[in-house]
Amino acid sequence: MTSSPAIAGNGSGNGSGTGRLSVTLDGVPETMLWPLWHRVGLAATGRVPADQVLDDPRAAALVARIDYDFQGRFGRPHPAHTIRARLGDRLISDFAAAHDQPIRVVALGEGLETQLWRVDDGRLDWVTLDLAPGIDLRRRLLPAHPRNRMIAASAFSPADWMDEVGTDRPCFFSAAGLLMYAPDRATVTGMLRALAGGFPGGQVYFDTIPHWYSRKTLHGLKVTPGYTVPPMPFALTRAGLADFMAAISGLDLVRAWTYAEPYPRMMPLLSLVSRIGFVRDHVAPLLILGRFGPMV
Repeated sequence: MTSSPAIAGNGSGNGSGTGRLSVTLDGVPETMLWPLWHRVGLAATGRVPADQVLDDPRAAALVARIDYDFQGRFGRPHPAHTIRARLGDRLISDFAAAHDQPIRVVALGEGLETQLWRVDDGRLDWVTLDLAPGIDLRRRLLPAHPRNRMIAASAFSPADWMDEVGTDRPCFFSAAGLLMYAPDRATVTGMLRALAGGFPGGQVYFDTIPHWYSRKTLHGLKVTPGYTVPPMPFALTRAGLADFMAAISGLDLVRAWTYAEPYPRMMPLLSLVSRIGFVRDHVAPLLILGRFGPMV
């Protein structure tokens, strides 16, 4: 993993310049660009129904601004990251609608996600939590937002940042694209247990990969000839979900989806084969919404 991103160009430092910026990343930090490309590139392919893609001009402008071989590195745009983002948008909006007071979204390992601008209702408070290189890159490439705070810390060390988040608002935690990089299961359960104890009444959204995919990444999985994904040690499928949730006091499962379930027209083949019990329980990646115990 690189210790800091290399970035150069003639644009301004607040994301509003017109010059293209060259970004050099590797390891896990490079994955900030991976979902960005798939979300934006998919919209331009016409391969999925127009009403299924994200309306995300902020992300499209970001891709246009970065001087980087997105397609050469990451290949043909795939719907999975768009599905994950669309469902996250919906769940945040649902959480906001369920509360009379403004909510707080805590985006763990946010990278270059532009969800804030897609779901902002003019009242929500947004906390970006990422390692220092990720925070630095966001500051350089995206504009400042009046209700966005940034915390440089590891999401997997919640004791370092929980107090800074605050409990004066209902909190929705997004850990999309994060947990698979945890070194082990204990790290994931420890983080979720801490959040459940510290933010009662909140919710958490995350995704998981199956064990077969995790094993491939540990042996150097190439998604294209030019890009090898970082190791993804943590895996979880529906077959192990009940035991996983039972080990986390204060966290209840609201719902788990396979990736194809929320928007089946975007991944029709996976939607079809996920109806097979073995595929659904052991092969398919998951999107998971959990709820922390009620506020006292």
